[in-house]
Amino acid sequence: MTADERAGIQPDQPRTTLAGRSLRLTGLLLAALVALSPAAQAIEGTRITPGSGQKARGSVVTEVATLPVVRPEFPVPSDPGQVFYLQRSSNANTVVYAARFTQDGRLDPREPLVAYWRRFNTTGEQLPLKMIEDSFAFGVRSRATSDPDVFRIHIVSYSERPATLRLVEPGRAELLLPVGGRTMRMAYAYAEVDESGLMPSVREVLVMGHDADTGKPLVERIEIE
Repeated sequence: MTADERAGIQPDQPRTTLAGRSLRLTGLLLAALVALSPAAQAIEGTRITPGSGQKARGSVVTEVATLPVVRPEFPVPSDPGQVFYLQRSSNANTVVYAARFTQDGRLDPREPLVAYWRRFNTTGEQLPLKMIEDSFAFGVRSRATSDPDVFRIHIVSYSERPATLRLVEPGRAELLLPVGGRTMRMAYAYAEVDESGLMPSVREVLVMGHDADTGKPLVERIEIE
């Protein structure tokens, strides 16, 4: 099955191609580069390879009829404050990104967004990221703006493409990402990992969400080489 088929993209659907654009390996890609030996699976994410030679060669943004569910058998998190989550083909364990709020429902300026594991491959419990995961792959950093309800957000391994965390109403926020000249309200991403070699490599990443202006479902497919 092709990447387009997995994402529910039909050949005649409108799409924006960013061909030839130089894109660094994103945090989503780097996050998937973990050793998948039995020992590493027991202590997930402790062998990340920041120096991978992989890079993204471009991306395609496509409107779809409905937001695709790439792996229906994987549990979907629905945590308080959740704005985005990351799945990988390796297993059902999922990284959740959730907004934090003050008692009056505003974004917490000390830590407006946090990332953590949902270990769906076992008990589904919530666990913090390990230090190396927070520093090189899944971790996020925030920067305040002149608006106390808006923060610039960076995945640590892909600071060149910041997202925007915005308060929608007290106790509810959204994460916005520029994609192909549009703004996507992010929902989730899926990284396809090739485990056939000595070290795993990422084949593609699908980023799913909705157009912030029209509400139409969008899929960004990032091709990896």
